[in-house]
This record gives sequence, C-alpha cells and structure tokens, in this order.
Amino acid sequence: MGRVIWLLSLILFFVSFHVFGAEPVDCSFLLSHLLKNSRSQTQVIPRLSDLDPKNPPSFKFLNEKVFEGQSKEARFRAISELMLDQIIAAPGHRFLRKPQQVEGLAKYIRENHGGDFRHDRILLNIVTEKDGKIREVDLWNAHHRFLAYRLAGYEKMGQLNLDNIDILVNGVQPSGESWRHYLPSAGVDLNKVQDYQIVPVGGDIRPGTISLSGRLTNYELGSRNTIGQLMINTMRDHKPKVGVYFGTFDPLHEGHVRVVRSAMQAEGLDEVVIVPNLNSIEKPNASNPQHRISMTALRVQKESGINLYTGNSSLLIDQFGRDPFFERIGQIYGTKKIYQIIGQDSFEKLVKQGNIKTDSNRIYLVSPREGSNPLQIPEHLKEVAKVIPGDNSPTLSSTDIRNRIRLNQAIPESDLIPAPFE
Repeated sequence: MGRVIWLLSLILFFVSFHVFGAEPVDCSFLLSHLLKNSRSQTQVIPRLSDLDPKNPPSFKFLNEKVFEGQSKEARFRAISELMLDQIIAAPGHRFLRKPQQVEGLAKYIRENHGGDFRHDRILLNIVTEKDGKIREVDLWNAHHRFLAYRLAGYEKMGQLNLDNIDILVNGVQPSGESWRHYLPSAGVDLNKVQDYQIVPVGGDIRPGTISLSGRLTNYELGSRNTIGQLMINTMRDHKPKVGVYFGTFDPLHEGHVRVVRSAMQAEGLDEVVIVPNLNSIEKPNASNPQHRISMTALRVQKESGINLYTGNSSLLIDQFGRDPFFERIGQIYGTKKIYQIIGQDSFEKLVKQGNIKTDSNRIYLVSPREGSNPLQIPEHLKEVAKVIPGDNSPTLSSTDIRNRIRLNQAIPESDLIPAPFE
C-alpha cells in the first residue's frame, strides 16, 4: 500500500509540474491557464493576438514629446500621424461581443461627417517616459466606436474630430485632474496587478470592473493586441461554442465525462472547459486543489474536445462572482457563445435563490438527475436554459470512488479511466 501511495504521489508531482509550468503559446497570459494551450492540441482557440508576448510595442516613430501640462490640442498634434490600427486595445478586449454595433456606428459616422460623440468622448491615454518620449498610446473606452471609425475608412488619428476625443497623458487631463483606468478584471492577471480597486456596480459599471493607475500601459496590464487585430477578431465569421463545467472533481469520473459528452452532442459544442472549484465551500474536506487538477489532467489531456482550466479560478470568482469568469472564457476563445453545464440539483437551487438572470452571459445546459423529480425550466428562463439528455448509466459518486481507493479495492474502467502516464 505504501508503494502505491508513493507512486501516485510521484505521478501527481510530475503532472503538476507539467500543468503549472506550462508556458503560454499565444500573446496573452490567458492561455497559460489552459491545459491544452497549443493549437496542435486544440483547434478551437483562434490566434487573437498580434503583439510580441515579451517585448512591448514601440512608438519611437512619434518624435514629438508630450507632457502632462500640455493642452489637448498639443497632445493631439503629437499623435496625429498615428495609424488607428497601431493603438493598443485595453485588456479584456481581444474581441468585441457586438460586431453589428460596429457596423451600425460606421454607417452613422459615414453619413454624419464623423458623427457627434461629444456627450461620450473616446478616451485615449498617452503613456510617456520621464523625458516626455511616448511609450505607448492606449484606448481606454468606446472600442466599438473606435472600430467603427476604422470601418468607415478613417486611418489616422489626425482625421478624427478632436471634439469627439479626450486625451490623457499618464492618466492626467490637461486640467491636471488624474483619472484612473476602468477595465474588466476578466482581461487582467490579478496575480500580477496589486494596486487595483474594485469599482461598485451600477449604471454602465458591470460586475468585475476594476480601476488602475493611468501610468500603467495596456500592454503592462496584459493586453496583447492592437486595434487592427481587434478588428480582425471581431469581424471574423466563425465563433466557437464553448461549454464550462464546474465541480469539485475529487476525482473526475466517467459520470462527469458522460455529462460533458451529452452536452457537446446536444448543443454542438466545439470544446468544454472543466473548472475544478478550488475553494469548495460545500465540500471543505476536498483533496488538495493541485492534486485534483492533476488527476483531472490525467483524464482529459488526450481527450478530444475537453480542456481543463488550470489557473486559480477562485481569484476571480470569489471576488466578483462567475459572470466575469465566463467573460474571461469568452475572451480566451474569442466568442460570446458560452454555455454552463450544470446538474439538476444545482440549477434548481440557483433558480430558487433567484441567481439566474434573463440577461445572463451564458446559456445553462441542465443535466437531469436520475431518480429526481422531472426537470422543469421556468417559463421566464427558457431563453437562457436548456435541458440536455440524461444519463441512464448507474449513478457514480466521487466519494464512493475515494472510499474504494482507501480500501485498495479495484475500480471498474466504466467508473474511472485514468489516462496513461508518459
């Protein structure tokens, strides 16, 4: 028995090393949180980034120096020759959810000589060195509108109407007032950004919005795409359908896999991401989170269409809830077609608590529980929830599997199929 435990520990150690030491292959920290983070293993994730992952973009061709005390006009002249495509998009904007909005705005801009947006100006931030040399020019807001200018045929900053723009320098207005950068936490590596503030929800402020110093560039905050790439990402035709399946997975068993397969077949999902609950409130005695991730990795690393979230999901979820986490998954895959796979008991609990909204940022795919009351989707939630076919196989239990492992009892392959360790 001692040798078996030692061997399992050794396997878990090496698998943990493989999973947690994986380098991102795309120009964003986001992909480092996925087990299959290369396109040779998953074709579902498109290339959404165009900036070097380690070397910041260069704006040395902008020769005029800029200082915080300068007028708006002087700031505008300094960047007038800058191509719109070269400006850096904000983190959390690897693609935009509403391309039709871009097209509608472009039509308005064409028909109205650039349009009138003085009530809600585009906000740019120029980040400089101490001597005034321009390090980076970033977009802070109005990404749909900025792409609309590009679609309407505008190419350089100097072609835009200055009345429709505000230009900060290191987060400072010409008046001397300092502004902070509001952005979605879904696009930021919260492990590396320490000085953020949580912005209260209300009005246009969504859950998961944080604010940061205007002296930080979009690149430093994790952005890896220009406006030019953002345009490509937003306007591309194919958007994958991606499922997300939360659970303790202590361990992941074949009952879990069958639920995933049922959801994939029922809704035509391109890929499903399994997300272990690292801080399991309802199961405080769950195994070490890294061991659970490692055990799950053994099962899914060669499973077609199933992926694994290896990052610290609780860092985002515990602070902001699950909506920003689903936004992050959408940004990783470049899609708004996100589905949450959920069991009947959990779904009915959320409905009772009033925690499923009609404007949810995902569709719930509900798996019926064998022996439970017939599953009914409330009429007002039928746009955001669907029932998937149930599983007629015998009900499996992670607790039962753990008990059999403790007793050194054999586990049928129909219950638990570990992937071969290489």
